[in-house]
Amino acid sequence: MSLLDVINTKTIGSRNKKLSSYLKNNELGNLNKEETHYFKILFETHYTPDIESPETKFTYDQIKNVSITSAKYNNKCFEIYVDDTVSSCSIKRLSGSKRTESDNLNRALRLAIEKQIKEFKCRNPLNVNDTCPVDNNKLGPDAEVDHEIPFKVLATNWKKTNKDVKYNYDLDIKDYIIMEPWRTSWYNFHKINAKLRWLSKKGNRYAHRLYKEYIIL
Repeated sequence: MSLLDVINTKTIGSRNKKLSSYLKNNELGNLNKEETHYFKILFETHYTPDIESPETKFTYDQIKNVSITSAKYNNKCFEIYVDDTVSSCSIKRLSGSKRTESDNLNRALRLAIEKQIKEFKCRNPLNVNDTCPVDNNKLGPDAEVDHEIPFKVLATNWKKTNKDVKYNYDLDIKDYIIMEPWRTSWYNFHKINAKLRWLSKKGNRYAHRLYKEYIIL
């Protein structure tokens, strides 16, 4: 599949799915000249930047190079080279979608507990030969850390007693940061209630579809 197919796709959802498939099925490295050309057209046509960072909306001529690189959680993403600056590019934004206030807050909540994820990995080093508790296959080298109680369920339960949560967009790290006292409250809530585990990549995808509702007692 070429990025030309994505350009000609009419809906945001379909573009997002095709971009995800494109990243999955292509190797890490620079896009060739033709694909870079299509990427620039796609970016100019559909990319929707944050209100807080409108400068990330580059023109066709500003983009010098585009590559596929590794991202968090064993995923891939596009990187755009503009002058001496390298910027990662969300396929959600590239497809034309905008984050909602809820999306932004959840992003800030995820960032706030990254330390706990790292601590879990240190205390529980990945053994690729261990069995995934969801699909009963080996975890494999691309295993992922999963919330047994889905992250969104944890966040929803915490929000029930934490109204009007404040967060800021940090220009230095280009991401959302939750403010105090909510940051400490959420950090402690997650530490007490989150149940982390290793799942195979396939098992993690299945688990996300499996859990519809989970109530914290």
